[in-house]
Amino acid sequence: MRARSVRLGHPARRTEHKPGLRLAVGSPPARWRTLLSIGSRTLFGLLLASLLAVALTSGGATADRLEAPQPGGHFEPISAARKFSARAREQASHPEPLIAQVLFNQKPVPFERGISVGPGAGDLEIRFAPPASGAEDRLRCRLLGFDAEWREADRAHVLRYRLAPGHYEFDVQADGRRLRDSAVESLPIIVHPPFWQTAAFRSQCVVFLLLLILLLHRLRVRFLKKNNRKLQETVTQTRAELTLTARTARDAQEALKEQALKDGLTGLWNRRAVFSMLEKEIYRARRDRFPVTVVMIDLDHFKNINDTFGHPTGDEVLREAAGRLIAVMRPYDFIGRYGGEEFLVVLPSCSSHHGVQRAEEFRCAIALRPVITAAGPLAVTCSVGVAAYDDAMPPDDLIHRADEALYRAKRMGRNCVCAGKPGKTVARVDAPRDDPSRGDRMRAG
Repeated sequence: MRARSVRLGHPARRTEHKPGLRLAVGSPPARWRTLLSIGSRTLFGLLLASLLAVALTSGGATADRLEAPQPGGHFEPISAARKFSARAREQASHPEPLIAQVLFNQKPVPFERGISVGPGAGDLEIRFAPPASGAEDRLRCRLLGFDAEWREADRAHVLRYRLAPGHYEFDVQADGRRLRDSAVESLPIIVHPPFWQTAAFRSQCVVFLLLLILLLHRLRVRFLKKNNRKLQETVTQTRAELTLTARTARDAQEALKEQALKDGLTGLWNRRAVFSMLEKEIYRARRDRFPVTVVMIDLDHFKNINDTFGHPTGDEVLREAAGRLIAVMRPYDFIGRYGGEEFLVVLPSCSSHHGVQRAEEFRCAIALRPVITAAGPLAVTCSVGVAAYDDAMPPDDLIHRADEALYRAKRMGRNCVCAGKPGKTVARVDAPRDDPSRGDRMRAG
């Protein structure tokens, strides 16, 4: 570079046509046509706005950066007056070059046609040529966009700058006693930004993001619809499972309740359940003033059956006796297993006289036919005690009175029905003479 005024123009810009980005879309379903039409118009408008922003940014980038210098070190425009003709350069008074070498990040760069470095920020170092022997020239320089005022080069004739990406202009002027009003040499400097900081890349990113947002929206809508269908199927299946579980739990609860209230061998109510039913019937009888009769039934010589034929045979006899008693009961009567071979029958709305008749039906149902077992047919009889409810009588007293009548029937020879209170007239119903279960027994006196 010789000692003459040089104004290097910017390199010509190249315009390349890039293939447009086209979204291949097949024939969408009818329900997507409206959405795709609106999305296409919106996307086209956003694309035009992005391209317009890119054009405005590219056209005014240099002018925006090179503004008038301010105290903060801003840019100033390149004046056309700094361009010197070849004739002016020939008339320059300093025959020697002013700049000897330019380095960017410790690497030499050519500067004859301007400095173009990058991408990215870096350290710019400008080394000036030493003055001629005996010359008393001074070098004044400034970097438009970095220096607000002129500065003099140090004795080492080296200037260093830390430059960010952008457009700059370096001005240098030799000043001395013999060099009055020397020309100003200008050197354009362009620090290219990384590709991700360029306007074109950002515009492409904007377009890509818009397309990505549209795609994600469509995928999101499809996912939500699919998830909604799955959720509805899950809710339906869960509802059916809950209904089945509730039904199973209800059945299990009923089964447990029945197991807690029923006798496992005979299927009759157990002692606690029949006691509870008796309490309710006594309460109703006390409130509505209707009679209640309790019948206590005990199988005769049942211990001999267990000892002779075994407990399995005894269980068969108990099940058969329970079935025969249920067969002759009214729908609103209650029967339960009171003890080992004892049964308790509650007869609502039944007086003492009718209770004795019902008790005789129970005795005949058990005694008239032999019980068929694995050990063969067995003749089984029973003794029956009957007690009627009186006013203000607790349930325990009523059962105790029926139990006493049962023991009197056993003392009178078994296979009979006894009713009444101790110390009073006792009604006894004996088996008839033609009863095959009668045998050699006592008769009513």
